[in-house]
Amino acid sequence: MAKKSQVAKKPIVQKKPRGKPDERCIAFCLNGRCCTRKIDRPWSSRVTAAPVPYCRHHAKHGDGAVRVASHPVCGKILVARHRLPKGYRIVYHGARRTSGRDDDKVDWDEDRTLWFYPEGREEGRSNGYIDPTSHKGSVLQFAACVGPGELVNIRQSGRGYGRRDGDYAGMEYVTTMPVPAGTQLVHYYGSEWWRDRPELRRCDVGTEKYPAPKRKTRA
Repeated sequence: MAKKSQVAKKPIVQKKPRGKPDERCIAFCLNGRCCTRKIDRPWSSRVTAAPVPYCRHHAKHGDGAVRVASHPVCGKILVARHRLPKGYRIVYHGARRTSGRDDDKVDWDEDRTLWFYPEGREEGRSNGYIDPTSHKGSVLQFAACVGPGELVNIRQSGRGYGRRDGDYAGMEYVTTMPVPAGTQLVHYYGSEWWRDRPELRRCDVGTEKYPAPKRKTRA
């Protein structure tokens, strides 16, 4: 569990953009206070796409509301440093790659790429993919895949960030339930990811130190 001195006394609350692009960083600092810096790539009224909503510091080092931890099986995982409310926003961000042309830049054995939907996932039109591998501040790349006996507590909202043909992009995730400090953030990698790795066996990832939400068992 996270140390008491590191946990915010009150649940952290993000400011909502109310339909407008974010002008300030949406991340929280290590002490549980909202970041007050402006985002690294300012929004322009001449461009409809909203930029990734992190300041330079949090884009490089990650949202302070969460932290990367070690796991005996998964290697690295993502854990809540503070109590996260339902609907907390975290962006999966990184270099935008073009399918085919940039495939040689990706280590497919350690595939952490994510399809990029510049107009939002509901539009159904992707334009390349996001590669977070060289961007350690893109901490969602370390979130584990939920096991068969567990529940996801974070999912894609469908909102995309970055220009369609830009060099940097992101997709937004939101928590689906309150996440206590010390709890893992877990989502489902998808059936295709597992089908491409038949040598791997899907299993529950929650541990005593870093639990994951469990499915209710029938009596």
